[in-house]
Order: sequence, then C-alpha cells, then structure tokens
Amino acid sequence: MNAGRYIVENLNRPLIYTLLIICVGAITYATINFGYIAGLGIAFAPVFVLYLMYIVDKPIWGFVTMFVINYYISGASRYVKVISPGIFMDLILLVTLVSLVFQFFKSNSKYKWRGSYNSLILIAFVWLFYCFLQLLNPEGLIVAWFTAVRSIGLYFFLLVLISSILLKEFKDLKMIIFIWGILAITAVIKAFIQKVYGFDAAEMYWLYVEGGARTHIIYSGNRYFSFFTDAANFGSGIAFSGVVFAITAIYIKPLWQKIFYVLAFVACMYGMVISGTRGSVAVPFVGFALLAFLSKDLRVMALTTFMILVVFVFLRYTNYGNGNSYIRRMRSVFNTEDASFRVRIENQRRLRVFMKERPFGAGIGMSRKQAKSYNPNEYLMDKPNDSWYVLVWVETGIVGLILHITILLSILGYGIYIVLFKLRNREVRGVTTALLCGIAGLYVASYSIEIMGQFPTAFILYIAMTAVFLSPSYDRESNLIQGAGEKENEQTYHYYELET
Repeated sequence: MNAGRYIVENLNRPLIYTLLIICVGAITYATINFGYIAGLGIAFAPVFVLYLMYIVDKPIWGFVTMFVINYYISGASRYVKVISPGIFMDLILLVTLVSLVFQFFKSNSKYKWRGSYNSLILIAFVWLFYCFLQLLNPEGLIVAWFTAVRSIGLYFFLLVLISSILLKEFKDLKMIIFIWGILAITAVIKAFIQKVYGFDAAEMYWLYVEGGARTHIIYSGNRYFSFFTDAANFGSGIAFSGVVFAITAIYIKPLWQKIFYVLAFVACMYGMVISGTRGSVAVPFVGFALLAFLSKDLRVMALTTFMILVVFVFLRYTNYGNGNSYIRRMRSVFNTEDASFRVRIENQRRLRVFMKERPFGAGIGMSRKQAKSYNPNEYLMDKPNDSWYVLVWVETGIVGLILHITILLSILGYGIYIVLFKLRNREVRGVTTALLCGIAGLYVASYSIEIMGQFPTAFILYIAMTAVFLSPSYDRESNLIQGAGEKENEQTYHYYELET
C-alpha cells in the first residue's frame, strides 16, 4: 500500500493544514525551549516512523543503517553531546531485533530464524553466559557490570545472532563490504582534513579540555583519529579494513570493484600511517602472512611473502626515513627497549601480583577509566590496561582470559579449516580469506590496544566472524548459481546446434 496516497485520499485538506500548523508549532516550541536538537527530533519524527515501518518489512536495511551509524557514532558524539554512542547503538540494535521478531511471524519472509543457527551463536552465548556469571563476583559492582557488559560480551552475541539471520546470501555480504569500503574512505578523508587543515572546534575541545591531547599531541608529532574514539582505534581499525580490501581486490570478479578495493586499500594504509599507532602495524603483517599460507596460489604466496620481508627489513634493519615521525613510530614496534613497551610490561608485572588471588577477576567494568567513579580497588586505579587481553584478564580473571582466547582461536581455526578444505568457489573463498586475515591481524593488534570492544571496529569484527561461519552456505549458493548458469549455456548451445 502506498502510504502517501492513502493519506491524501482519506484525510481532508482542513485536517491536513491543522496537523501541519500543530507540527510547526511543536517544532518551534521545542527549539525555543529545549534547543535545536529537540526541534530537529520532532521535525524528523514522521520520517523516522515511516522508516521504522519500512525496515520492519525489509530488515536488511535496518542492518545497513546500524552498520553506517556504528561507523560515525563516536565522531558524532563530539559534536552533539546529548548523544551517548552506547545507548544510541543499543536502540538501533533493539529496532533491528524487533524487525526480526516480526519476520518470525511472516510466512513468506526470507529472513527465517529457523535454519539460521550456526556454531558461532553457541560460542558467543557461552561467552555471554560467563559474563552473566560475573554478577556473582564479590569483587565487582552491578552498576559497573551493566555499563561495561555490552562491549565485552553482549554486542558479540547480538551481532552474531542478527548477522546469522540477515546475511544469508553472499550478495548481502558483498554489499556490506562495499559499504564498509565507502565508510573507510570517508574516515581517511576526515583524517586527511585533520592533518592538512587542522582540528575543528569540537575536536579541539576533546583534545585540550577532555584530555585527548596527552596521547595525540606528542613530541613526535600529531596523531589523527578521524571519526573514531581515538588514534589507536582509528589506526588499527583502518588497517583491519585495508587488509580486507586488499585481499578482496584479488578475488572479487568485476573489474571496477577490483579498482575500488585497491584504492580503498591504499587510502587505509595512508590512514594507518598518519594515525601514528604503532600496534596497528601488526595488522597488515599478520594478515598478509596468513594470506600467504591460505592462498593456495604460488604467485600470491610469493608476492605477499616478498612484500612482508621487504617492509620488515626496511623497518627493522635500516634507518631510511627516520626524518619522518610516522616511520620512526612504526619502526619502534620492533624495538623491545622502547620506553612505552617497557612501561606496559612493568604494568602487567604488577597486575600479575594483584590478579594472583583473583582467578575470576576484579569484575566487569572495574578496570576502565569510568570505573574510578565506582571506587574500585585502589591498586587498579593508576594502572592502564593498554591491551584488550589485559582488560579481559583484569575484569574476568585468568579463567575468563583462557575462555576468551580459546573462543577467539577456535573462530580463527575453524575459518582456516574451511578455507583450506571446504570452500570451492574462488570468490567466496577469497572474500572469506580476506575477512579471516583481517580478523587475525586484529587479534594480534589487540595485545597493545583495547580495540575489540570499541565502535566501530567491534561491530565490524563480529559481523566478519559471522560471515566466516556462514561461508559454507555462501559456497553452496554460489556453486548452485554457477552450475545453473553452465547448464543454461549448455542447453543454449545444443539449441543452436539443432537449429543449424
């Protein structure tokens, strides 16, 4: 049914004019008394309602909306202070889940809950269940748990569940990766603008009032962060993107898409460099090393191995380019005597003493910056985690860390197995390899950066993990389509033979 036509045919003009006057009055009143954000909220409320109706019918577009907003939400919160990235994304997730609940009752919907199960849903649920058991941890606080459990466990489960239902077709995954490429390019453009034209007023406020300058305006030069929470998140996240795009460019079929992904890769590598994030260097090194192992192609294997060795020798054994502050920072990754590295090791040594008597950790949410307001153990207050794995260790204990690493390695191991022995379609195998290599690189980078629980990288990572587990169904789908096409061509050939 056409909503606009229905309204026009069933409402008389005086009533429409009256409603318009009421709306204008409400917008004006809200803007004058509560600010322009409230006015804009009321003005766009009808559009929002119509869009909700649309995504209830087509939930894949709710998923796309969530994917795009996830990419920009951290940056937007610098300009619109009333936006809380966590709460806003919770609402988007809720809307997407509600739209999927409606699909459950539609007999003709292609987004069926039945048949969407895969083992990653169970794996994510096991981790979420352990996080719920942390409510019993006497070291923790319930308010801290509710604040932090989303990023450490809940988002993982929900994204895996939603992606398993909505990304059943390979074309949907390719659409998401293409959108990801566009988003990544805009992020690099934003970082380039920061570098060339300087930071805007909102970014300056974040740097010099909220304390971001301490880690971003440093002796070796400025570090740029784009729309992301900080430069570390930007550098590692954009390197993750670059690895995926580079490998996708090798295996994707249309030429224009190959060109697009090559350009996106180059842009992402530039973004990684100007972020000044040393830990992000691990992402392409590990990602391309895994590609050499998985490619089953001597040319790809030789080229990636050669590139890795050249870059490694350049950074580790030469001094060329030391006049550039970004090259100096990347080179310090291989320096075990680096002051920053030594501080991290010393912090972990001290934490080891504290954690010896806490096998289940200090409680979820009790080791982060905002935890100071909860009066956590004084021993933790002056010791930054500086690592996703240290954060998991401190908050969930050695038991939680072992479980978490086992989960991550099982995901990687399963992905390697299916790429090597199960997937037959070249394009599906290539895209799965791209995602898997990016995931492996991010695993290693997370040793020095708290990245797995941050927007936008966390959402993208969980979707990529899900796609790896869905790849056998993509493979079957692509082989069926390819087989049907070959059969049709064969029938056409026989038809022309008979005609001649």
